[in-house]
Parts: sequence; C-alpha cells; structure tokens
Amino acid sequence: MTDSSNIIDGVIKYHVEHQHIAAPRFAGYAPLEALRARLFALGLIGEKDGIGFGNLSMRTGKGRSFFISATQTGRQASLAADAYTFIDAYDFSKFTVYSKGMHKPSSEALSHAMIYEVDPAINVVIHIHCAALWGLMRANHDLATTAEYGTAEMVDDIATLYQQHDPFTHNAFVMQGHEDGIVTFGRTLEEAELKLYAIIRQYLMQHPPQPS
Repeated sequence: MTDSSNIIDGVIKYHVEHQHIAAPRFAGYAPLEALRARLFALGLIGEKDGIGFGNLSMRTGKGRSFFISATQTGRQASLAADAYTFIDAYDFSKFTVYSKGMHKPSSEALSHAMIYEVDPAINVVIHIHCAALWGLMRANHDLATTAEYGTAEMVDDIATLYQQHDPFTHNAFVMQGHEDGIVTFGRTLEEAELKLYAIIRQYLMQHPPQPS
C-alpha cells in the first residue's frame, strides 16, 4: 500500500510517497543503532514536550538510497531494524521523498538527502539536539543554516552552505532556525561521531552548563 501525504502537524513537512512494505535488508543497522544508543544515553536524541528529536542516517552504497530513523522515534531508547526507513529516491524540485518500510521517515529526510548530494563520499549524517551546545555555536557564529527544519528552504540553505565551504573540513553546522538542532556528517560513522564529540569538547568542556 502506498501512502501519499504531506503532514504538517505530524512533523513531516515534505511530500512523502511511502510504501508500507518491508524495507530491503539494512546491512548497516548494527553499527548505526549502536551509535544511536550512545547518543540517546547522552540525551542528544530523545523527546521534549511530547515530540521526538534527533535522527541519523546511513547511505546504502547503492545509488542515492539511504536508511534513516523513522519519524517520532526519538523517545525510544533502542530501535529495531524496521524502525529505520529506506529512502529509495527523492526529488528536490517536487519536495518529495519516496520511501519503503514499516514507518514513515524522519521529518529531516530531505535535509539528509541534500547533505549526501554535497559529496558522494559522505555516508553518515547525525542530527542531535543540545541546547547548551546550540547556544554556544550560534554565539561563536559557527557555520549555520537559518531556515526552519524540514522545509525546502532548509534544503536550499544546506546546498548554499557547501557551495562555499569544503564539506570535509566543515562537516558540522548549527541549525539557527531549528531550536537546539546540530548536524554532523562524515565519510564513515566514526568520522561523523568523532566530529560531534570534538565540538562537545571544544565548547562544553570550556563552558559547562550551569545548574538551573
């Protein structure tokens, strides 16, 4: 069964042509899920005010396809393989994602897609939330997008950013238009994860959050 929708209140803002069928086997599930478990334990993926936050994806190595954590899974400490949705294709001009799986994809699927379009060597994208880190990165005028999350403008922002900056020396940005949102990416899972920890060390070790 194919479900065509463009859900605003349910967080997904792009048009999604989703087939509720079993996704292809996800060979990268175990390492990506292990990474997600670490990020969840650190509070970088989770839930706030009833809305899940944080998502991650991995390219399949076949064409433009990738797997991404499903929408509204942030509250879950662990995800089964079927909670990762297969992105078969996407069309920026139509603001549309074509997906397969037991659940619809994350609201940030098109943003992840644009990051993969920046360079074919990029294989992993991490999107986390951290209020303290977000504020410090903004104050430092770090590389940033300004558009609201999940919008066509966000996709355009990412494309523009990496027309001006090398993605492998600037493989992180802060989402000014998406409260607490930060993205890192890399050629490997380790590169994307280590970039995130490097930013945390750079900012939060120097400016630890004060007790409220």
